[in-house]
Amino acid sequence: MEPPPFCPNPSCRNHFVAPRARGFPRVGAYQTRAFGRVQRFRCPACGRTFSSQTFSIDYWAKKIVDYRGLLARHASSESVRAIGRALGLSCCSVLNRFDRLARQAIALHASLRPLARNDESVCVDGFVSFDVSQYFPSEIAISVTARSRLVLDFSHATRRRSGTTTAAQRARSAELYPRMDFERGAVSRGFREVLVSLGRERPPARWRPLVLITDEKREYVDVLHRSPLWLGQDEERRIAHIRISSRLPRTWLNPLFPSNYIDREIRKDQANHHRETTCFSRNVSNAMARLCCYLVHHNYCKRYSAKAPGEDRRVHAEVAGIARELIDRSVEVMYNRRAFISRLSLPPTLERIWRKSHTTPLKPKADYLPAYALE
Repeated sequence: MEPPPFCPNPSCRNHFVAPRARGFPRVGAYQTRAFGRVQRFRCPACGRTFSSQTFSIDYWAKKIVDYRGLLARHASSESVRAIGRALGLSCCSVLNRFDRLARQAIALHASLRPLARNDESVCVDGFVSFDVSQYFPSEIAISVTARSRLVLDFSHATRRRSGTTTAAQRARSAELYPRMDFERGAVSRGFREVLVSLGRERPPARWRPLVLITDEKREYVDVLHRSPLWLGQDEERRIAHIRISSRLPRTWLNPLFPSNYIDREIRKDQANHHRETTCFSRNVSNAMARLCCYLVHHNYCKRYSAKAPGEDRRVHAEVAGIARELIDRSVEVMYNRRAFISRLSLPPTLERIWRKSHTTPLKPKADYLPAYALE
């Protein structure tokens, strides 16, 4: 059994660096039905006791679940209920495991994303779906690199229904919308958050401008031209904004092909985003957790090209310049060792998913988050 890597108490001096001398002394053990004998320890600095199970992804769980199989089924378009039937779990248990896996995926993505090469163009577009009902469309701004198609960041926004509606639909909207406090400028906020992440991790430099490819949405231009990234341009730091009409054919010749590709993959691989289906997102926080799991699977587990020769097993992150050994090691950690938010530095988009802070339309109460998820 490996010794504890650190103290789980965020306010302890041993939380970031474990003591070198005697480590953490053992203080007994207990027997569990699911995990067998579990050893307990005590921190010599703060006196807190904890077990080896504290550092497991299954902390506080009562049943062992194959997370690799769970993610593989999720990435193959199976719904929550179908996954529950296959694994012998209730829907609540499946959602609980997705919450755990999403926090692990966030930690993996936050640590590996800055290591990707920053010389690629970046495409940003909004993936449109809906939550609760079609009267509450959602627009998820997703940034993806142009060549390696590595998903960098994504931000959720709920807006009002648009387009042509019937008299009955307008009457229903008039009934529902007073009960919902819509965020003003939510779509602009989503793009702004993605833009801030790009500016922090891919700042323009001499001979390497930041090339941003979007469609012709007016909100994108307004936000970009008011951002410090755009206003701070000089001879050393340049930004090129390429706007592409959404009416152009969505082939690989389209500069927005990476965004169109990700939209297509999500639409076909995520049951709650299929068109005209009984599977749809009933809770925004849960939906974003599952989307985070899927996009991390796309980045670090899925082959870059299905048409490549059989010996070419590169994943999207590897094409983006991240070492395969590091990817494999990080994925193994994701499935086993529990991540602590106190030891991470997360952007607002990922931290919102971790804390389940998204608002679900027509749901007055905040989503439940276990206390150990905030350690």
